[in-house]
Amino acid sequence: MLGYTFGGSIKDSETDDSYDFDDSVSYGVILGLRDESKAGSAFYEILYSHQSTYLKLDDTVFSGEDHLDVDINYFHFGGRYGTDGEMVNPFVVAGVGVTYFDLNGGDSETKFSFSIGGGVMVPLSKHISLRFEGRGFGTVFDNNSAVFCEDNECLIKVKGDVLWQFTGFSGVVFSF
Repeated sequence: MLGYTFGGSIKDSETDDSYDFDDSVSYGVILGLRDESKAGSAFYEILYSHQSTYLKLDDTVFSGEDHLDVDINYFHFGGRYGTDGEMVNPFVVAGVGVTYFDLNGGDSETKFSFSIGGGVMVPLSKHISLRFEGRGFGTVFDNNSAVFCEDNECLIKVKGDVLWQFTGFSGVVFSF
């Protein structure tokens, strides 16, 4: 899948400053297994999505930079349910898993996350379809989290917040 991810803001609980992730291209893969016991088109899916972005810092002295390079990776297990056999087949998706933040030159962070979305499948042949999807990702920060640390200095202290990001993507589906 190839898409575009936007959104994402973290608020520091001590300074009340808000830091935004830059919108950028994302890519990934989804592996699915059809559940034949369900009516309609039901699949169990594993999703991996990657976004190389940066966190805008605006007037900070942290690392002497105005931004931090961060890779955001989603690993989710979930499902897709929709219709089959039409020219365009709508579906809904949901998943749970983790978000892995990989800070260039700093500590990485892994947080619980969830996703929900929907889209359409457009069959091109019996075994090939196009998939168009929009999905929202929520990453949960627990109380009193210190994140994006480098050399024992942490940039942001988060107090029970959810980071929201949204991805629109398309891809080619091969089924067998």
